[in-house]
Order: sequence, then C-alpha cells, then structure tokens
Amino acid sequence: MSQGSRLVVKTFDELTIEELYGIMQLRSQVFVVEQNCVFLDQDGVDTLPQTLHAFYPDDVRTMQDTHGAEVGRSLAPKAYARMLPPDFPDGPAFEPGARSISRVVTNPHVRGQGWSRRLIGELVAGHGQRLLTLNAQSYLEGFYVSFGFSPNGPQFLEDGIEHTPMSRPADA
Repeated sequence: MSQGSRLVVKTFDELTIEELYGIMQLRSQVFVVEQNCVFLDQDGVDTLPQTLHAFYPDDVRTMQDTHGAEVGRSLAPKAYARMLPPDFPDGPAFEPGARSISRVVTNPHVRGQGWSRRLIGELVAGHGQRLLTLNAQSYLEGFYVSFGFSPNGPQFLEDGIEHTPMSRPADA
C-alpha cells in the first residue's frame, strides 16, 4: 500500500482484503478505542453497491506491544471516508437527493499533515455537483464550513459525542 499520495475510491466489492482490513483497523482504532465508543461499526452499509470507500493508502507498518516486540502489521490508510448511496437516510443530516459523507477518519500517525483536508477537498471536487450532507463531530464544524458545508439542523448526541448535521448545496 505504498501508493499513499493518490486517492483510491472503490465499492465494497472492489476492495482488496488488505484494503478492507486496513479500513476496519483504522475505524476501530479511532472510533471504538480512541473515542471510547462502543457501537457496531460494521453496520452493513459498507457493503451496499453504491457505497464508496475513499482513502489514501499508507505503507504497511509494524505494530509493537509496550515492550517493543512486533505483534502484527498495520494496513490502516492515512485518511478514509465513505460516501453513502444517494438518498440514504443518514440520520439528522438527511436531505432528499443528497449523497452523505460519513466515517471520516485520519490515521493518528499522520494527523496534522492535511490528509483529511485533502480527502474532503477531493470528495467535494468529485461529487460537488450534487447536494452533499454529513453529520460532523461538532468540534469540526469549522473544518467542514471551509468546504461550503453549513449546519442544517440542531446539534445532537451520537455515541456520547456531540454532532452537527450539515449540508453543502450542489455546485456551492
């Protein structure tokens, strides 16, 4: 997975086993462990034919225990997001005709290097001709505003984390 500077966009059926494992590894590392949220991340939506998985692959890295012994490999991408099928009812952000962006995540070892900014920028550039929505963690609202998103409903709690539903008009 050394092609890390090029955005990869695939459906579930197009993902390799290593890509899928890396995506699940990253989502679990950040959403379940780091953010301490017990929820079913593998919700079945990933497998829908029109769900798109967008990511920047990373080089395979060795994982070590607290004593420095190798315990496995990390196949996790640098940054990842999934785009839900058109008109998928994605909670409070849902608007008819929209395509929703969800599960946006940056690998902790590359945070602060602009990978999520680049990812969202490319997704907006490639899909901005249609209405886009997302449920942003509220502390990231300003980040998404910089891409033309604006709040489209009241803040809400999801898995104990405050979120803001947001939308971006087509060709904004």
